[in-house]
Amino acid sequence: MSHKIWLRVELPDNELASLKQDFPNCELRRGDDASMDSQWLAQADGVFTEETVPDELVQRMPSLKWLHVTRGGVNAYLTPSVKARSIEVTGSKGIHGTVFSEFALACIFMLAKKLPECIEAQRQKKWQKLQPIEVEGKTVGIVGLGTVGLELARKAKALGMRVLATKRTVIDKPDFVDELGMPEFLPTLLAQSDFVVLLLASVPSTFNIIGERDLRLMKKIAYLINLTGGGAIEENLLVRALKEQWFAGAVLDAFANQPLPEDSELWDLPNVIITPRIAGITSEKWPAVLPVFKENLRRFLAGEPLKNLVDKELGY
Repeated sequence: MSHKIWLRVELPDNELASLKQDFPNCELRRGDDASMDSQWLAQADGVFTEETVPDELVQRMPSLKWLHVTRGGVNAYLTPSVKARSIEVTGSKGIHGTVFSEFALACIFMLAKKLPECIEAQRQKKWQKLQPIEVEGKTVGIVGLGTVGLELARKAKALGMRVLATKRTVIDKPDFVDELGMPEFLPTLLAQSDFVVLLLASVPSTFNIIGERDLRLMKKIAYLINLTGGGAIEENLLVRALKEQWFAGAVLDAFANQPLPEDSELWDLPNVIITPRIAGITSEKWPAVLPVFKENLRRFLAGEPLKNLVDKELGY
């Protein structure tokens, strides 16, 4: 029996043709939920998807054994039906280091060089002298030294920054990280950093992981940049901290509720910059995503262990 893989992604025609050429003994079908034949879906044993797969849809695929996701973080895809069945879930971890790290650096420079204030002054046609600060010599604290964190640390060090970082599990400290610690190092990192960059997985174990005591440790002149792990700080607490200026301000690209609701107070805070979940978006999407999928499809067809396999209890 040939394997049936549903390409639940908006894959360009040329990439689809290339996939079919590379895997001639595999039946690959591209289409949205409404266009797929129910009888074929019932026999499909793999799904390649960008969006989460609703439980109702998973239940229509009794033969499903593998779910591959275009994103690095996959916790949202672990629905009750997926967790209850022996469906292997894999993600595209490891491909977003460049885009996320570049975005983090853009935030650091934007804040250091007072660009938001310049834009606001321009809007008011006001010639306002500001005091930019140098990035070189400042300290960046990276909370979550994964693929993205390592890339950010390397680039920040090249700019002459001091780099502090935390990681949940022990690894050898890279040369471009000045100090690396387990989660108990977080208070030290927060107290010493000029820029705190959150790069945490969006999984239950990171929800509300940073509390009031932690935020009050930050320097008054420091900035918070949250690019992943939207639930790491409870929103009401974050709003209070920003209103009362426990630290200078924040750039937020990750939120517990996305899109950010219109009634959120975060929209109106003068020391907050909100970006619409764009830190991980790349203009070179398919060249980055497809090699990971192809390698796992090859392994799936050959019965080999899959790469980036998710622990469904931990969420990553």
